[in-house]
Amino acid sequence: MKFGIGQPMRRHEDLRLITGRGCYTDDMILPRMTHAFVLRSPVAHAHIKRIDAAAARRMPGVLFVATGEDVRADGLGDVPCTVPLVNRDGTSRHDTPRPVLALGKVRHVGQPVALVVAETLTAARDAAEAAMPLKRSMSSTTRCRQ
Repeated sequence: MKFGIGQPMRRHEDLRLITGRGCYTDDMILPRMTHAFVLRSPVAHAHIKRIDAAAARRMPGVLFVATGEDVRADGLGDVPCTVPLVNRDGTSRHDTPRPVLALGKVRHVGQPVALVVAETLTAARDAAEAAMPLKRSMSSTTRCRQ
């Protein structure tokens, strides 16, 4: 059977990848290349008290720092849901806002909180660490009542 489910496929790229001869995007170096680092929340549920973006902007090699407030002030909007979903009764579903960067509070581990662009990845990471938000953790729901 040609192209059947579960049929083994001959792969040609594996040998170079597992022998260290692969080329990944992280291996590329271009003139005047910059690096971006997304600061993500380490906690599942917390209010963001303050993000020290000014400290990050002052660090050497840093070109750009954005927080959720910056994104909102620039009018960039939320991440859209591109799948048109409807409720069981045929009405349009409520579109939950999905900010590009967290606004006011984080709602899950790994939620993007800030974006730093710098001349090197190390500089971007260091600046993101300097901008680490002050948070007040909130309890998460662990059980529901019937």
